[in-house]
Amino acid sequence: MVVGDIRDIRQNLDYGRKANQKLHQMVSGRMRWFISYKAQRLRMVVELQNEAYTSQECPVCGRRHKPSGRRYVCACGFRYHRDGVGGFNIRKKYLGSGPVVGDMAPPTGMRYAPHARVALDETLFREAAGF
Repeated sequence: MVVGDIRDIRQNLDYGRKANQKLHQMVSGRMRWFISYKAQRLRMVVELQNEAYTSQECPVCGRRHKPSGRRYVCACGFRYHRDGVGGFNIRKKYLGSGPVVGDMAPPTGMRYAPHARVALDETLFREAAGF
């Protein structure tokens, strides 16, 4: 799993009093820790990838320009949500820097339903871990 590395986002920036306060109250470190913790339980590896300019570069033609608003529109005709463009480019940066392991899985989700909870048997975990 690849996560954007935004640890240095607060360095040498001044967006004004209110924006600075919001920026410094972000829980990105805690979220990164939580994702890593859950991934380790599933024997997955979490890697950090620099996300500089990822939401400004077109994943199709490679042109770089700053989008206005939440929509990214490129001169080549590519249009997408700015965060989605960042996700494409983080993936492209990561795969370009190492061997290709597999393709990106489609996102899946499940709504929490109290009746869907299942009591897990410890023997399943022990067998999976080889104990």
